[in-house]
Amino acid sequence: MVLAINKEPVTCFQDIEDACHALDKYDNIEGKLNITIFRQGREIDLQVGTDVRDGSGTTRVINWCGCIVQDPHPAVRALGFLPEEGHGVYVARWCHGSPVHRYGLYALQWIVEVNGKPTPNLDAFADVTKGLEHGEFVRIRTVHLNGKPRVLTLKQDLHYWPTWELRFDANTATWRRTVIKTLG
Repeated sequence: MVLAINKEPVTCFQDIEDACHALDKYDNIEGKLNITIFRQGREIDLQVGTDVRDGSGTTRVINWCGCIVQDPHPAVRALGFLPEEGHGVYVARWCHGSPVHRYGLYALQWIVEVNGKPTPNLDAFADVTKGLEHGEFVRIRTVHLNGKPRVLTLKQDLHYWPTWELRFDANTATWRRTVIKTLG
C-alpha cells in the first residue's frame, strides 16, 4: 500500500499522478520518486523510477523474415528487464513456416545485432535489414526475456517474406504499410 510520496500522504490515485507531473518541473530529479509503502506489517521507504508514456501503445512494427519486431510494449517494459546492449528490437510474434520459424527465432526476445551490427532501435534495424539480399544467410544475436543471450543464423527469403513496416499516423488515425525490401 502506498502511504506517501516525498513525505506527502497519498489518499487517491490523483495524488500519485500529481507527484509524477511535479517531476516535469525539475530536471535534476532524474525521474525518481521517494515513496513510503506499507508491506508485511511495516513501513518501507523506497526510491522508484518513473517512465513517461504517451498512451498510444505500439505505433510502429516491422515484419522481417516472418517475425514482427517493435519497440518493447509497456507490459514487457513493466517486467523491468531490457537488454544492456541498447535494448534492441523486441520480437513480438512470428509466423509458422517463415524463415524465423524454420531457424528458431521466436517471440519473447530482443534482436540486438544483425550480422555484427547493433540494432538498438527500429530505425537501426530497418537500416541493417535494407542491405540484406534474397537468399543471404544472416547472423542474429538475441537476448531472451530471461536474460539468456543466443546467436543463430537464418536464410532470408524476400520472395515469400518481404520486409515491410506498419506505421500509425496519429493525425489521420490510420495505419500505413510500406515495403522496405522485396525481391526484384
